[in-house]
Amino acid sequence: MHRLAIAAGYRIVRALAGTYRYRFETASRSPAAPCYILAIWHRNLFAGILAQTGRSHVVMVSRSGDGDAVTTLCTRLGHHVARGSSMNNGVDKGGRAAKDEMIDMLQQGLPGALTVDGPRGPACVVKPGIIEMARITGLPIVPYVPLAARNWRFRSWDGFCLPKPFSRIDIRYGAQMHVPRDTPFEAFAGYQQRIADELDALERSHDVAAG
Repeated sequence: MHRLAIAAGYRIVRALAGTYRYRFETASRSPAAPCYILAIWHRNLFAGILAQTGRSHVVMVSRSGDGDAVTTLCTRLGHHVARGSSMNNGVDKGGRAAKDEMIDMLQQGLPGALTVDGPRGPACVVKPGIIEMARITGLPIVPYVPLAARNWRFRSWDGFCLPKPFSRIDIRYGAQMHVPRDTPFEAFAGYQQRIADELDALERSHDVAAG
């Protein structure tokens, strides 16, 4: 029954996706760097995945039931998935192994994407995982904001956004951030704040333009 529900959900997603119109702020559908790690808020995950259809990325998805549906969507759209969840009461729920798997695929030349406040929040608080990945791989972090002209917003922990049918979705990329390999963990917080500030600034600039 669970698999049938996921399959039905995927068909609905593809039907919705066929109605969306994407507007990229640059001539390219991807950031300037050949390989990178996209940083995205969890609430924009749905539009973010669909907007990258056609170029494979490696993404990290939780081991929850909701993660099963996201995994199906990502893999059928051609993306690669590393499964794992954050620590729970001091117990590793597979997050370390998933992070290592994602780092390995990034080092093989695949671009990546990470919901920097996921999978359970707090909303709009960047976690250090993406900083570690950028430090180890040498890849730039690129803040990534896909924003629909019209959304349904859910009462979930992140305020999950689902673009309404036939919406235009504007895609914006922030300035690339490089994390030197010798960056100590104590300096991660500064990069985390920079990512959050850039994502928020991109969303505010979109609101002004739309207004």
